[in-house]
Amino acid sequence: MKWNFKRDLFALILIVATIIIAIYFNSVLPNTVPSHFNAEGMPDGYSSKTTLVLIGTGVPILIYFMLTFIPFIDPFRKKIEKNFSIFLLFRDLAIAFTAFIMVLTFISAQEGTFKSDVFGLGFGLLFVLLGNYLPKLPRNFFFGIRSPWTLASDVVWYRTHRISGGLFVVGGLLIIILTLFKVKMIIALTAVLTPLVIFTAIIYPYFLYRKLQKEGKQAGPDL
Repeated sequence: MKWNFKRDLFALILIVATIIIAIYFNSVLPNTVPSHFNAEGMPDGYSSKTTLVLIGTGVPILIYFMLTFIPFIDPFRKKIEKNFSIFLLFRDLAIAFTAFIMVLTFISAQEGTFKSDVFGLGFGLLFVLLGNYLPKLPRNFFFGIRSPWTLASDVVWYRTHRISGGLFVVGGLLIIILTLFKVKMIIALTAVLTPLVIFTAIIYPYFLYRKLQKEGKQAGPDL
């Protein structure tokens, strides 16, 4: 695993674009702006525009450095090396979604209301994209469904991510559909994410791990 400029070009372009957008909004926003919004999309927290701009530019940069170089100290480094491009794809999705949230926050700060429908569409699309690549993600400590049972077994990790990939796509599409039908975002996310997370992170990997143990195919953690 080595740093590669061409491979990281997309992530770097995203970061530069976010910085340029932040500089623009720094010139047009008032000194005090909404920085947090309630479930109705109305502002319930304020900060200086400087703070908002610094967070908006700093978070994508922080994510880039953390997720680019932290795999080098991952205990499963050898597993990551074989599919490092997939790991970096998840990094790029994290940066892209963070940049999307930052830009949406800038626009919402300018207009005074949070565009929850735009957020819902973006969040749903993120889950669709994640679902398409989850089955290819190697076992690691930083991305994916990291429960005690998936981290303990390659078999549990692979099967959990294979079934979760399809569920993430379905969940993402449901969030998009509910958003288009003007369902409140808090209701849409709760209705979709709660059963999705409970099943993929706890129920399925736990019972699969126990099943493998009973069959003598999993005596202990597979490190």
